[in-house]
Amino acid sequence: MKKLFKQIILFVLLTSTSANAQLQDPILEKLIENKLIEQDEVRDFLKKQEEYKPGGKTSYIYGLFQSKFKKQIGHFYFESITDITALDDKEITEEEQKKENLKLTDYLSKLKKIDLISEKQFNYLQKEINNNSYGYELQFLKAVTNKALNTDYLAPERLKKFANQLKEYKIADKKYESLLKAIEDENIKEPVDLLLYCERSVIIDTKKYPVEPKKYLEIIHQQTASILPELAFTNFEFEKVQDDEFPDNTKCIDFIVSLRSNGRVYKYRSNYHDFLWDENKPLRCEIDYKYYYQIFNKILRDLHSAYRLHVVVIHDNMKTDNQLFGIIVLNEKQKEILSQEDSYLKPEYEDFIKKPTSQEIENAIKEFTKIGLFSNLTADELNKGKENAAALYIKDKNQILSAFPNMIYLDESIMLRNQKDPYAEIVKIFARISHNQFNPTHISNPFDSKKNKTTLNFKIGNKFYSKVLKVEDDWTDSSIFDFIKSVVFQNNLKGQFYKIESRNQIADVYLTKKQYDYIKANKLLSFDSEFTEEDEEEE
Repeated sequence: MKKLFKQIILFVLLTSTSANAQLQDPILEKLIENKLIEQDEVRDFLKKQEEYKPGGKTSYIYGLFQSKFKKQIGHFYFESITDITALDDKEITEEEQKKENLKLTDYLSKLKKIDLISEKQFNYLQKEINNNSYGYELQFLKAVTNKALNTDYLAPERLKKFANQLKEYKIADKKYESLLKAIEDENIKEPVDLLLYCERSVIIDTKKYPVEPKKYLEIIHQQTASILPELAFTNFEFEKVQDDEFPDNTKCIDFIVSLRSNGRVYKYRSNYHDFLWDENKPLRCEIDYKYYYQIFNKILRDLHSAYRLHVVVIHDNMKTDNQLFGIIVLNEKQKEILSQEDSYLKPEYEDFIKKPTSQEIENAIKEFTKIGLFSNLTADELNKGKENAAALYIKDKNQILSAFPNMIYLDESIMLRNQKDPYAEIVKIFARISHNQFNPTHISNPFDSKKNKTTLNFKIGNKFYSKVLKVEDDWTDSSIFDFIKSVVFQNNLKGQFYKIESRNQIADVYLTKKQYDYIKANKLLSFDSEFTEEDEEEE
């Protein structure tokens, strides 16, 4: 009885709240009078309308769309894949489309009558209806909502405030007056249009280029380089290579671009592995927009420039357009300003930490060679390593070693790739990077993914070693590295495994004490603080 009484009270409170809101809100009353919203939708409408913080007319359209979506689909619209699928085109006959267009035109006229959309919005949406762009009401309402949200987002007063920031930080300086006029004339249709008024920026639309890489790669690089005169280049070349991180049968392709600038040849390797490649079938025009431009940041690094190229990713209704993007040149302060929450142009992250120049990288490789670090490599492997290093965007000297085969252990995918004996594989890798000075035999590691531990066994000479290790999904039990290090120490080998940081991950490299001392004294590598020289002496 008490439960029933509480339910009645709750119902009265909710209905009275809705009734009061209606009496106090003439626009909501008009929506109900025109049958654009039903009484049982009012509660959801008010909830979503309140969530739209900018308020104004758009809050009514937003609440209307959300309440209708929930009534038909069962929950509010969240921009999820299932929600987008729910709004996909439905196949309808020509006669059904004509009837739907009449309904939508009537709906649109009522929105205009209530003064929820402008004359300009009305004309645009009516034209879209006439072009059979909407197959049913929800799809139409989503378009109305997007149009209203975009109008609020690109409101002139808000754009002018942003334009003033661009001028203050000399991102848009000489073009500032032109930008203000474009705002007044409502020519800023999307945030990407703002790039047209920035001093050092370019918009790349790969859809405008031919499908053959040989016809578009150089043009896009030329277009990118045109931002700064010091990026001018000649002798552009590229080659297609198999992406080593993917199985051969996937035919995932990387492009290695080569060009000459300021008297030096620069290379960079970008992945284009989203597409299968056939000798007789060219890749469609698609560029690795988040990375390809790093070849120019290499040039700026060598010139000790305060600027870096950044990509500005274009988003359309929460989806990323991989074929349309912006490239902008910024210094560190300018990047911070554009990275603020209310910025229209969000540059992707580029750090301004000092990185080794091309000459410093070449010098480090010579030093590594001189102390015998590459003595286990063949001439072909050494040359290949140098080519790999030239094609990377090296962030620190530690990363140089990752370009050469069998130099470091950095394989986070072993536990995923090898479900049979992953720890045995790790031991074998450590043997290779030690030039087989650490040379275990009779290696075994029966691996059962259903258990939470396994036993690693191997022999060094006549000594038998065994270690119980944890098995936790794809996580490697880090105690294996301390175990190997202790075995090396016990057997008085010439070298030891040291931890360095490479590509923001901890890697292991094998060095003799002489090599370690030389590298540390000449600051050729940065060692992880876990394994310092003092730690080595204590052992």
